[in-house]
Amino acid sequence: MKRFLLISSALLVFSGESLAADDALQFTHARFVEGKRSMQNLIKFPNADLDGEVTVTCTGHATAKGRLRMARCSSPEDPDLKFTMAVSRRFNSTRLTPATVNGKTEEVDFQFTVIFRKEGESESINVYPHNMKNVDRLGLDYVGAQRYSVHPWPARCADFTRDDLIMEVAIVNELGVPRDFDVLSASFSMSGACRSGFATHLQNGRWIPALHNGEFVEAVWANPRISSNVPYKRQQ
Repeated sequence: MKRFLLISSALLVFSGESLAADDALQFTHARFVEGKRSMQNLIKFPNADLDGEVTVTCTGHATAKGRLRMARCSSPEDPDLKFTMAVSRRFNSTRLTPATVNGKTEEVDFQFTVIFRKEGESESINVYPHNMKNVDRLGLDYVGAQRYSVHPWPARCADFTRDDLIMEVAIVNELGVPRDFDVLSASFSMSGACRSGFATHLQNGRWIPALHNGEFVEAVWANPRISSNVPYKRQQ
């Protein structure tokens, strides 16, 4: 099984009204619904020998219809995949409130983290609406940036069919505009033209900015994508 096994999970319910990043755009983030369809309520603690915590980091798409699609998770602390599978089993069951831009529902890149903790007989599961990349600066209580611009597989990467983990990285400012973006390949086999295609998507992309203490803030955004003989394309 591939080292970077990815699966899926969900986002912590984050209450908040529509906030304006500037006079032109109004944003709300994708988030899990409350109640029995929330990821928080659906995940069950696996039967596993644990004394401490396991962190499962996930990414996928929150659709404009409130479903979780193409979601994947990974955890270096979970070699038997028990905790990762505990999250992935809930993909189809969970529901989300869609993201909006100027009142229009949008499909967005959707990132979240699930932390399983066990101390003695005490077990807990916490779902956070981000991938932990900004915890040192913002703490745990923030919502990560969510990309809503379309980003198909770059035409310049048509011949790039080897299995690989590609990481898109950017700093997204409080207006949802990226800067200092980069594209990384786990195998280091990506051509310059292919890398340039990904960089163009990042440069022209638009995000719902990260949210912290009721304000939009600048934050690091990182998004894994898997290449294979069946190229990934975002459907919208």
